[in-house]
Formats: sequence, structure tokens, C-alpha cells
Amino acid sequence: MSEGELRPAAPLLCTIGRMARTAGASAYLVGGAVRDLLLVRQPIDVDIAVEGPVLSVAVVVSALAAETGWGVEALHERFGTARLRGPDGTRIDVAATREEEYPHPGALPVVKTGVPILQDLGRRDFTVHAMAFRLSDAGIGPSLIDPFLGENDLRLRRLRLLHDGSLADDPTRVFRAARYAARLGFETDPGFQEALRRGVASGAFERISGDRLRRALQETLSEENRGMAVEILGRLGIFAVLVEGWEVPDAVARKLSEARGPEEAWTSLLSSVPPSLRERIAARLNFSRAFRRATGFPR
Repeated sequence: MSEGELRPAAPLLCTIGRMARTAGASAYLVGGAVRDLLLVRQPIDVDIAVEGPVLSVAVVVSALAAETGWGVEALHERFGTARLRGPDGTRIDVAATREEEYPHPGALPVVKTGVPILQDLGRRDFTVHAMAFRLSDAGIGPSLIDPFLGENDLRLRRLRLLHDGSLADDPTRVFRAARYAARLGFETDPGFQEALRRGVASGAFERISGDRLRRALQETLSEENRGMAVEILGRLGIFAVLVEGWEVPDAVARKLSEARGPEEAWTSLLSSVPPSLRERIAARLNFSRAFRRATGFPR
């Protein structure tokens, strides 16, 4: 895809590249936006990595916020992260380049900022998200940074984890895999099942909080192709990993596509589950009283 096909965001990308340079840093388009550009899809959201001093993120954000109609939704200068929303609803996430270390399987990562872009790409979930384009005053640079051969995986239409311990580090990546596979029509690569086995054996799925698991499922049920995504999770046996005895038949998964939004999808997902199992699911996923009511739990 040419830069021209990202025309609504192109002036902003030029601004980002210019302001990063002014701040003594370099800015890169990363993640799903790069993936979608290479697939000739219009990116929904834009992720920017800023390589350089952590405070340079605030400089870039200030420049973007000065653009007409753009507002800052969140800014954490200490951690070098920010989120902005444009007048047309476009979201831009800006973050200082970082590396992550997981103290134990399923733990939240310990983050170190200010690392080179190649190290930042190496912390990501799939090879198709570990690519970048450098930004300049002219916008998107011509050379793709692709240290893990993600472009080849795009051609093969597959999701490949960056390393075998990826799902032990962050079990929620399995939900992302299902979402992207359903959205893009991709398959997981042959090494995914072994990584999943390692993740389960490590105890990562047991250690992760119910809130994180519920949010990961909520994001899955918010997808347009939610039925297919849940069907993929069911084939992987994820529901039984979360709560013993929980299975989602393909027929139930397919019916989710008829739901009008995630709340109705939750209700449909849990409708055929016996009451005792449903209570265990609610406990494991830390359902609030309000969430129980919204998802059709009996009073």
C-alpha cells in the first residue's frame, strides 16, 4: 500500500516524524497499522513507537494535540505512553520504545523504556506485528523494518509467535490470536499448539487475574467476527483451561454472530451453561453484580 492510501493520517504522520526529530528522537509506525497497510486494509487505529528520551513522547503528543480536533485521552509522561483521539474517531497510541521482562509466567511485565526499535519489536506478540516504518517530515519511510520475517507470514496468512514461551509470558495472547485469525482469515502456525501447551503447563493461565481474562474475552466478543473467534478458542480448548468443564459447542459459537453487541454475546455464550458451572465462571472471571445482571444471571 502506498502512503497515499493512508491519506487521512498522512499529515499527522509527517507532524509526528518532524516533532520526534526536533525532540532528538525517532518515531516509527508499528503494530497493526503496518500489518494493515501491507495487507491493503485501512488501519483502524495507529500505533507509534518513539525511540529516544522518554520525555520526547510528551513533545510529540503536544504537537499532535495542537492539530485541530485532536484531543489527548491519556498521557503518562513517566512511562512514556499516551493516547489521542481525532475528530473522525481515529485513535493514535504513542509509546516510548520498551522491552519487557516477565518475572514469572502470567505476571505483568517489568518495563524498561528507551531501548532501540529492534528490541521493542522483539517484545511483541506475533511476527506480523513486529514490523515498523520510520516516520520523517515526509511521512512514512520507504523501507520496512522486518527483523522476524513478518511480511512473509502475511503472505502465508499465518500468525506466528515470536518465541515458544510467548503464551506463558502473556496468556491473553491466545485471545488476540483468535481475534486476528477471525478478522483477517489467518491460521496459527504449527508452533502455536506447542506454545499453548507450554503456557498451560507453566501455570500462567491459573495465575492471571480474572479481570484480565474477562477483558480479553470482552474484546473477543466485541469483534465483528466474534462467532468465528470463539469457535477458534473452543477448538483450542481454552474455555476448559479457564474453568474446568467449560466447553463452548461450535453451534453456540456460531450463534454469537447474531448478537447485537458484546453484552448480548455474553448472555448467549452463557445461556446453555448449567447454573453451578456458570457460578464458577463468574467467580473465575470476577463478574461484578452489575455485569451478572447485564449478562442474564438469574436473580
